[in-house]
Amino acid sequence: MKEIVAFIDKKKQLFTKLPLFEFLANKHIHPNQRLIFAPLLAPFAVGLSDLNKYVLRESSSNNKVQELINKYTYKENYYWHGYLQHLETLGFNQLMSCGDFRLLWGEETQKTRSLCSVLERYAWKASPVQKLVLVEVLQGTATVFFEAALAVVMELQQVTNKEYVYFGGGYVGLENERILNTPEMLQVLAEIELTESEQQAALELVENVFELFTEAMKELFGHSKTNSCNTVLQVSSISAIDRAFDCLDVCQ
Repeated sequence: MKEIVAFIDKKKQLFTKLPLFEFLANKHIHPNQRLIFAPLLAPFAVGLSDLNKYVLRESSSNNKVQELINKYTYKENYYWHGYLQHLETLGFNQLMSCGDFRLLWGEETQKTRSLCSVLERYAWKASPVQKLVLVEVLQGTATVFFEAALAVVMELQQVTNKEYVYFGGGYVGLENERILNTPEMLQVLAEIELTESEQQAALELVENVFELFTEAMKELFGHSKTNSCNTVLQVSSISAIDRAFDCLDVCQ
């Protein structure tokens, strides 16, 4: 398992270098512009609940690894509530209409929209160890994404003097809370012996899931570049904030 953990960390470092995260860190662009992709995450945010409840979780299992995964699924099950509240606070709910579902279910958002369905295929009938690997990749990608988004949200709070519900909430600081880092799991891992084929399958799963999220991040970045007016950060009054909101062009 040490080789698998090391491979996850290596892929995570590569993940941090994607263009989307460079875009999120660009303070020359208004924070609202950098978060313009937020509504596109709706299918994923809501779908995570089903992934946790109906695929990753096996309440009747007495497998030690599965029991720890079950704890994770309960902890992360209500992420979508915070996400929807965040959209409302940012005002995105006022910008979306029924006709804008074309955007969420169009070709340009296919990779982001299908994240949960592909993850469910990977997790369906998977062994507890394979599910553990999947969860670790989920946590790794989430930590990178939400830490970058949180920095933008904090900027926005300074600009507007308004408190926002961070749509990544529980993921901040996850690096120290990863399932593989808990004392319980470290003890369990020490007892796990994988065959060569099992280890290879786990490494392939890591590769595939990181690739899945990489393509989704590229899609979000493409949307941000296409639909953002790239307003330079010039905030000296409330009217400047109003102009920034007017500049948002989430749906074409």
